[in-house]
Amino acid sequence: MDAAISIAKPLVDFLQPLSLSPINVGVQITAVALPCLLLSETAKSTLGRWIFKPIASFGFLVAALSYIPTPSSGIVASSTTAATTFNGLASLPTTVSGIVSLASAYASEIQHVCTHIAPTLTSAVPTVAHSTYTKAMMGAFVLGWIGDVLLIPSRGFLPGLVSFLTGHAAFMIAFTFHGQDTLAGQKGAGFIVAMAAIVGPWLIPKIKNKIMRGAVIAYMLVISGMVITAVGSVNCGHEFLPERIVGAIMFFLSDLFVARQHFVHKTVLNKWIGLPLYYGGQILLASTLRGEQMLVQ
Repeated sequence: MDAAISIAKPLVDFLQPLSLSPINVGVQITAVALPCLLLSETAKSTLGRWIFKPIASFGFLVAALSYIPTPSSGIVASSTTAATTFNGLASLPTTVSGIVSLASAYASEIQHVCTHIAPTLTSAVPTVAHSTYTKAMMGAFVLGWIGDVLLIPSRGFLPGLVSFLTGHAAFMIAFTFHGQDTLAGQKGAGFIVAMAAIVGPWLIPKIKNKIMRGAVIAYMLVISGMVITAVGSVNCGHEFLPERIVGAIMFFLSDLFVARQHFVHKTVLNKWIGLPLYYGGQILLASTLRGEQMLVQ
């Protein structure tokens, strides 16, 4: 028992600061849509995929926008009302008016982040400036949403892969600008080398199409760089945020199940493991935006 505790303690200490607080409306959207998506995958429902996958991915976009801190200078900070917290959802409304009221509260919060927070990321609000980290992260989330939609039809795999590849490059830019710790980055590189030694011989020979093989190798290189820079940035910034490394590794592992589904063995089990890893990783990465600053010029 003492040996188990001594092994587990470093992991517990590392994960202790991990937080999704506040559990905003975007997190809740993904939490509700993801089980529906998994059931749709199990039932092989194309309609279910087209409905619930974009919604689940829209959730991490809203979550990311909601996590961005806002100054008290005219831009109203994103907040989670009592109606849309998990405590508030403990007793779900059973009347039509209660359901309409709850839906209205969600719609109001989504409208808030889309009309008050999102425009500050563009030149629409020239008096507000975001860090390169925030802008690159939001670009990666948008590309992730596009990639998710492109992957719904089977013929969209290559365009979806390109969208995600570009998104991972955006994550790399964000993590690099956030700051890099050389020793931590070396540990990340060690993890990637070990994984490449396993994944490469397992996956690459099974991809017969030369164009697809080249695209997958390029994708593997970029997502590997994303993980390395995520690990390298974990000790840099305003506070220690393990969400960056945990989220990046969850994203990396989820893609192994995507590859297994397309090139090795098709089974719904790939979806049931890979999709929760993917959406959990995206939500964790989105939550790192709470440590950023919005500057008023």
